[in-house]
Amino acid sequence: MLLDGHPCADGRGLLPLDDPGLTLGMAVFETLRTYGGLPFGVATHLERLAASARFCGIPWSDALADLLRDELGTAAAAIAGESKLNVLLTGGGRRIVRAEDLDLSRAGAPVRVVTRPWVPSPWLPGRIKHTSRMAWVLAARQAGVDEVIWIAPDGVWTEANRSNVFVVRGGVLCTPPDDGRILQGVTRDAMLAAARAIGVGVREDPVPAGPCEELYLCSTLKELAPVVQIDGYPGPGAGPIGAAVLAEFRRRA
Repeated sequence: MLLDGHPCADGRGLLPLDDPGLTLGMAVFETLRTYGGLPFGVATHLERLAASARFCGIPWSDALADLLRDELGTAAAAIAGESKLNVLLTGGGRRIVRAEDLDLSRAGAPVRVVTRPWVPSPWLPGRIKHTSRMAWVLAARQAGVDEVIWIAPDGVWTEANRSNVFVVRGGVLCTPPDDGRILQGVTRDAMLAAARAIGVGVREDPVPAGPCEELYLCSTLKELAPVVQIDGYPGPGAGPIGAAVLAEFRRRA
């Protein structure tokens, strides 16, 4: 772990007790992974981190981006195999970069979900990746599932509490649009690029809740994970389109 660029060999560091990241949950973060030992999508992740930091009033600069790029490389190099990388910036201006062994079994593993209503905050757009996630964590924990898919007031699936949502309907790969209600996932965009590359039809439109041929959650660590249970009932899970897109994504990654 690196705290403000300084190694913390035992994974421990010191933060001021009045740091807004601790007292108010005022912090932003990104989670990355490596492929072949190299961090994937660094530029895109840092662009998203910059947007989140600026929106929340957390200090950001081009020099900080360069520091983080170097620190991510250093952290990844310290892990023998593939690694999970986390970057966190606090409201008090501190930065934390962590690396740990990547659990490869999470990628593509089946997930169980429930759906719950969600009213997006007008003050905190969904595209901001922040650490104030207690409500989301508790919703999944109390339901005894892996994640919760949020349903907006207009009856559409928006996103899950740690993932983007993909469905297949009529042979087309569909995902909610970047309309301010969802996090525009780095892996989400890479999956869409993979789908287009192999000629799969793609639609970025509101996704009404309801039956579908295939249903997935998508994130850095899950890649494309089939939903096998939804609201206590069997989910559609994986299918040929998702399998083809995932294979192309992995080839390109």
